[in-house]
Amino acid sequence: MFQDLISLRLFVRAAESGKLGDAAKQSNLAVAAASRRISLLEERFGVRLFYRSRHGVRLTPAGEALLVSARLLLDQARAIDGEMADYAGGLKGQVRVLANTSAITQSLPADLAAYAAAAPDVRIDLEEAWSFEVVAAVQADRADVGVIVEGTETKGLTTLPYRPDRLALLAPPEFFAGQGVHSDDLVSFSDYLRHDFVGLLEATAITRRMQIEAAAQDQSFRLRIQVRSFDGVFRMVEAGFGLGVLPENAARRFAAQSGVEVRPLSDAWAQRRMLLCLSPTARQGGLARGLADVLARRAAADEA
Repeated sequence: MFQDLISLRLFVRAAESGKLGDAAKQSNLAVAAASRRISLLEERFGVRLFYRSRHGVRLTPAGEALLVSARLLLDQARAIDGEMADYAGGLKGQVRVLANTSAITQSLPADLAAYAAAAPDVRIDLEEAWSFEVVAAVQADRADVGVIVEGTETKGLTTLPYRPDRLALLAPPEFFAGQGVHSDDLVSFSDYLRHDFVGLLEATAITRRMQIEAAAQDQSFRLRIQVRSFDGVFRMVEAGFGLGVLPENAARRFAAQSGVEVRPLSDAWAQRRMLLCLSPTARQGGLARGLADVLARRAAADEA
């Protein structure tokens, strides 16, 4: 196992600056000591890492390969230092949360903030992903708690109900002018299938559902543009490339700064629920289960 992080850090600095003297100065080493450390690295690996000249140093092919791995190893070492410092400062643990965009753009931040206020000695690591990616990460124990859309396959995971999530139709400015459709009126998805749509990637729950519903109506679904984010859908709709479908609360926040029209969908499938899912190791208790229980209780209290 490689243990000489000082020499490895010196190597990275020399590779980035092209000057062994500069790298030695950054590492608080004499140039001779720095040169010796690099030579010992080369002896250890049995390869030449630098081409040396009076103008400086330049990586060999072996040096190029080592640079990639060295940066990763040093990043991991810094992460370990930070994590241990947290525990030394009184941290009791951490919970890895992976959540879909719907949750992150709506109620999850406030719910996590409430938990964090009550448990300041627990660190929450939050990452955004699509629901199918969330499930895969939780199943592989790369995340402790996931937030997904109901209907996503969750084989082997414990799930808890979270918050409702209604979908809405997005349309370009003035789209509904003269149609007698007001801002709070419900609209049916099938009534607008003759128009082009802007959608998320086909693997996402919203796009899959729109495709299924169009097929059930025996109509084509004209997905003109696919993007990777809610903001991308909104911007393309705003620019007039087609209609879109997003969670209503998130859509109204986007629309507040523009003329984009938002109308809630009346279709039964547009009434969704988000779920919390837990990794197998978090089923019986611990910080992850505690966080999930708090989120579920807050959601239930708001619906009561």
